[in-house]
Amino acid sequence: MANKKIVSIESRIPELKKYRKKKLIRHMSILISAFVLLILITLYFLSPLSKVARIYVDGNHQVDEKTILAEGNLDLDEFIFALNKSKSASKLEENPLIKKATIELQGFNTLRVHITENQTVGYQEKEGQYFDILETGKLLTTQPKQFPIGNSPIFSNFKNGTALKDMVSQLNKLPEGVRLSISEIHFAPTKSDDEHIRLYMNDGNEVSATIATFAEKMAHYPSIVAQLKADQKGIIDLEIGSYFRTYLKDKEEKAALDKKK
Repeated sequence: MANKKIVSIESRIPELKKYRKKKLIRHMSILISAFVLLILITLYFLSPLSKVARIYVDGNHQVDEKTILAEGNLDLDEFIFALNKSKSASKLEENPLIKKATIELQGFNTLRVHITENQTVGYQEKEGQYFDILETGKLLTTQPKQFPIGNSPIFSNFKNGTALKDMVSQLNKLPEGVRLSISEIHFAPTKSDDEHIRLYMNDGNEVSATIATFAEKMAHYPSIVAQLKADQKGIIDLEIGSYFRTYLKDKEEKAALDKKK
């Protein structure tokens, strides 16, 4: 029978002491680390770094900064950890003037709010005030302006609905030069055409058209006008085909029609 080596307790005591010391040091390290982390967290929440110190807003032209901060529930001195950037951006996008909102944290406590607005394609006048008509085809019934901004056309007799959305959609398809040549757009449905519109142009001419085919036919407006004499002004009818009659001729035709009645 082979001899077994017997290890005495005395010889194992140094190893046990060494193991217990390592275990104690590990436990102490964990406790100290947790304590230091707790102190750091406490110091962070007590320091200015834990709260929003600056908010920068860019991209806004029609919506003022005060409105953006209020609608996005964005406040200085709010705790960074409590800020829900996605929720605030969604709240901002409920504003019909705002197409897209993004909120980013820069550095420790600076917020950058970037706004992409729905563009105004025209204004509708009511009682001396002007209400935005947006690229989405929506007529704003609040936030009126005292006068229109830029060269956008003035709409008349429109209201929120299919006709206005279709009109704006057609308008957005036009080349910029043609679009900027329009002064006024009047919604004037008739018995034979419930989408009839009448336009007044910056050059003094008038256009009679229907919404459904407006963009396709109106795109040829520059070439139609180029064929007219410089002193000729009148009505360009784009409803069926395309023809021109002077204001004098139109007046004579209406007078003859009234006489028959």
